[in-house]
Amino acid sequence: MRVGVPIFLFLAAAGFHTALTASLESAEKEDTFGEEVGLEQLSNLQKRDQEEFEAAQMSEAVQDENTEEENDTLEEGMNRDGNVEADQHESESDEDVDCMRQKREHLEANVEEADETTNLAEVE
Repeated sequence: MRVGVPIFLFLAAAGFHTALTASLESAEKEDTFGEEVGLEQLSNLQKRDQEEFEAAQMSEAVQDENTEEENDTLEEGMNRDGNVEADQHESESDEDVDCMRQKREHLEANVEEADETTNLAEVE
């Protein structure tokens, strides 16, 4: 009996040590996996933010172009004929503004479609 107790204690300590080591290795693997998944998600978020930023820049550039075109159109309208009645000038300006507005809406729709396409591509 005296010989059995130390052997039992030794086997119990060895088993406890093995179980503790396996548990620590498992926890370490889970931490590493969590970090890899976190980095992948962060990368996807950065890509999405970059695409949204580029789309906003494109939209802003389109608006700047439309503003410049409106200004050029208005200047041309004023320089064409100084004797044109005010009503005719206003109706031409309204038509130009409507035309520019339609162009802007069309370009914005194209930018939104590009964004949706990009988002769908990311999801897949």
